Amino acid sequence: MLIGTVLAARYVAGATRRLGARVPNLADDVLLQIIQFVRYAIYALGAGVILSLLGAPIQPVLIAVLITLGALVLVGRGVADNFGAGLVIQVRHPLRPGDLIECDGHEGHVIDLNSREVLIQTYDGAHVHLPNNLVMNSSLLNLTASGSARSKLEVRIAVDGPAAADDLIRLVLDTALAVSGVLGEPPPTCPMTAATPTEVVLRLLLWHDPESALDVCSRVTAALGAALGDAGVQYAISWPPPAPAAFRLGTT
Repeated sequence: MLIGTVLAARYVAGATRRLGARVPNLADDVLLQIIQFVRYAIYALGAGVILSLLGAPIQPVLIAVLITLGALVLVGRGVADNFGAGLVIQVRHPLRPGDLIECDGHEGHVIDLNSREVLIQTYDGAHVHLPNNLVMNSSLLNLTASGSARSKLEVRIAVDGPAAADDLIRLVLDTALAVSGVLGEPPPTCPMTAATPTEVVLRLLLWHDPESALDVCSRVTAALGAALGDAGVQYAISWPPPAPAAFRLGTT
């Protein structure tokens, strides 16, 4: 019976391997874990049958098996959730190696996908390990798949009243649209987010290729500085925009 259990485990594991090889885009480490689970399940079943044939009372054996399974479920719940999420990622492909993604406040390129985590490299070279269940349960932005990304710049301009800002908004939009790398569709927008009698705050929103955010925004900042300087106004340009703060009326 022991030999039969071992042979059955090897046969079922081999069949599982052949079946898994036919599943498209199933990662090798995921398939290996499935095979190991199937093998251990056959071993556990065979052990129970052997004990019953040896005359061991079946009820205590079943209770022991149930207690063990319950403990394994409680201990391995997080691992199982992570494994299941990894399987969904492998099959549905919401992201692929090389994609630029944003998840849980982290942005970077996908380096590796496996049954446990998604590994990304941020712009500063840091490696961030994102558990698969976190990726599936959080908002995932695949910038590469969308084909474009949006950046924000804050432009503060000294004016003689908010009404004087209309011409400056047009100047900001025309200048940004003329910069190489800024997409015309969707077109840039420039809402006024705050105003005092002496200053307006503009939020420039522009679209570009996902991989060129640093380069495009740097060129836009330089172009806006030159255009506003030629217009003879005082200004301050920030990219990315500073954190929101209280804006007091009558101050600059």
